[in-house]
Amino acid sequence: MRILRLLTALLLVLSMAVFSGACTRTSSEISESDWRIVTSEDSRITLRFICSWGGVDSKAETLKLVLSQFESRNPDITVTNESLFGEDFLPKIKTDFASGNDPDVFGLWPGSDIKKLIKVGKVADLTGLLSEDPEWKEQFSPEMWSYTIYNDKIYGLPFEIIFECMFVNKDLFEEYNVKIPENFDELKEAVRIFNRNGIVPIAYNTEAEGTYFYQNLVPVVGGKEDTESPFTEDGKIKQSHITALELIKELYDMGAFPRECFTMTNNERNVLFKEKKAAMIVQGSWYIGEFEPDDDTVDIIPFPYVKGYESKKNTMVYGLGGGTFHMSTAAWNDARRKEASVRLLRFLTSSESAAQFAAMTGMISTVSLEGYDIDYIDMTIKGLNMLEEADTLVGPLDSFVERTAWEKYIAGQFPYFLSGKITAEEMWETAIKNGIILDF
Repeated sequence: MRILRLLTALLLVLSMAVFSGACTRTSSEISESDWRIVTSEDSRITLRFICSWGGVDSKAETLKLVLSQFESRNPDITVTNESLFGEDFLPKIKTDFASGNDPDVFGLWPGSDIKKLIKVGKVADLTGLLSEDPEWKEQFSPEMWSYTIYNDKIYGLPFEIIFECMFVNKDLFEEYNVKIPENFDELKEAVRIFNRNGIVPIAYNTEAEGTYFYQNLVPVVGGKEDTESPFTEDGKIKQSHITALELIKELYDMGAFPRECFTMTNNERNVLFKEKKAAMIVQGSWYIGEFEPDDDTVDIIPFPYVKGYESKKNTMVYGLGGGTFHMSTAAWNDARRKEASVRLLRFLTSSESAAQFAAMTGMISTVSLEGYDIDYIDMTIKGLNMLEEADTLVGPLDSFVERTAWEKYIAGQFPYFLSGKITAEEMWETAIKNGIILDF
């Protein structure tokens, strides 16, 4: 019997040892019979992140690197990067918020979409957080906060500065002895010469990104006022927009755009220019990252001015890009996710991260890079000089209208307008009837 009791005791000790390997006390004050099972994932948290720097975007690989560095320094946090490129991004993030699948941290440029999310309470108010940490707030350029403040509250971190302009393949201009255009008449002459030589003059499509051409033409005929306040008091589109559209129609009738421009994707349009099959493209500063630092065959120029509107010729489109970072209210209201999301936002918008994006993609940041020796490529330096020399800086037109209506009734109606099925006035009348004028 004694042997049996000893065996029983031994088995009990062994079983307790095995059991204790998977358990821990919640407190030294809890009795020995009070144990809880702890999994290896208990101390980890997963954050969902999304922005437009995915796919073939020039900043996609750098973003992956920065997020990987963040995870290495924060081993208790895993970041699921759901970023998408181009026309795939907005439908995804809109669907996520509409279905209650809110991301924790996300990037979204200023405009109607972020304002709608703020209006319905989906975006966290960061005012208090930044007030408690003035050093963090002061690292951003003070003048850029105006882009992320709504009703006197800060809802976003202004990390990425963007500008838009015309890109040119200098080697094609040199090969065919074409003058790089400074005005619209010279642009039309360039179109004629490139057409004669079988080169697509302007890489253009009728997706939302294709409207960059329109968005850069309106400021040089309508200026800042007509771009940022595009509607009359009685709810009609201002005449400068009709003028700009008629100039685009004139180029289309000349054969300035690819034959497939009505069906071409944004990436196909970009590739057309990069492969030297098109001489020009209107794009943003983020596109600079598509080119090698030593590529001297590509250059950027101010958008050509229109004769008769010389007073507005030195105008550039400028603002914040997709690297404007926000936290969802859902993350803010969860203590653990909030703390982890704040850590991610701090890292994403740090000088270290800004320096990496600048060095690897040519991105211009609002964050101070003092102490970092950034070797910007020539196009970025030229872009900064163009901004310094511009008489007027104008926000992107699509930031001042309802974005969904813009994509459907402006970008989406360009094929009908360019082919002569509807007029410019009819296109805008339809857009206005379908809610393109912001009501907030």
